[in-house]
Amino acid sequence: MRNTLRHLPVLLLLIGGVGVTNAQTTLHGNYKAVTIAMDRNVAYAKTLILLHEMYNGSLLSTNYAVGSIMAIRGSTSTYQRLNVADIRSSSAYNTTSASLSSFDGDAYGSTAVWALKTCMYNGKKYLALHVPYLAGQHMLGYHFVGWIKSTGETLKTVTYEVEGVPQNQDVLTDIADYTPNMAENHLAGRLLVSGNVGIGTTDPQAKLAVEGNILAKEVKVKTDIAVPDYVFGEDYQLSTLAEVEAYVKEHKHLPEIPSAADIKKDGLNLAEMNLLLLKKVEELTLHLLKERRAREAVENRLDSIDTAIQLFRIHEVIANK
Repeated sequence: MRNTLRHLPVLLLLIGGVGVTNAQTTLHGNYKAVTIAMDRNVAYAKTLILLHEMYNGSLLSTNYAVGSIMAIRGSTSTYQRLNVADIRSSSAYNTTSASLSSFDGDAYGSTAVWALKTCMYNGKKYLALHVPYLAGQHMLGYHFVGWIKSTGETLKTVTYEVEGVPQNQDVLTDIADYTPNMAENHLAGRLLVSGNVGIGTTDPQAKLAVEGNILAKEVKVKTDIAVPDYVFGEDYQLSTLAEVEAYVKEHKHLPEIPSAADIKKDGLNLAEMNLLLLKKVEELTLHLLKERRAREAVENRLDSIDTAIQLFRIHEVIANK
């Protein structure tokens, strides 16, 4: 019996602590393994997990959460969900710092992600973790392993909405986004990513998707697109200026160049566009060379006429003497 009681916290951790106080095992000091009790285990629920109290105008003693939270769901009759968050946060004296990295492996959604929030709960300000929201709840619960300490609530779930209906408004208020302010550094010779990378976006549609500006000293693009040196080949069929003029009047953009509407819809392929612009510069160069030859021919003809006129005047002067 004594052995059963001694291992009861571990047993509760394994089977979950739904609807009860957090079941936890203290591994060493404030390093704990915790099964987080769920206040509402229902579908279409939006939930916060209170991590620890945070600075709110009064000097604060040490609060921190450094570890991983796992949220899970899945069986032969329910959708599979696995969401894991790695948290690094602390609040003491008059500052708060935090960062978050996560794995979101939802089987039927890609935009439901963990997020850091701040909120007021029973008069205290908390740093909280927003649980990834999808229709199906994490029916197998939430589990935390790591270092945790709070001068208030810790690892407490508070559901604030179910099927669009607000919940717990009497104790939970002022939910707001928290902007992570910690730096993360990787000292490595190589960083490999096999999938798509999104910066400022949760739904990258390319190997690298950036929702914002990019500042770089140099950008080099390697492309398999043929460089248009063939424009200077003897067999290249150069459109006449009259043909270009007719096309521009009808389409309001140069031949082969995408229209403003196309660029707005599909974006701008820099490698392709730069080579197209190079092609147009080369075609323009051919037109200029052709015009120069025509101008030189006219100038030579005018010189011949001028010479003929001068000779005619000389003969006329001689004839009149």
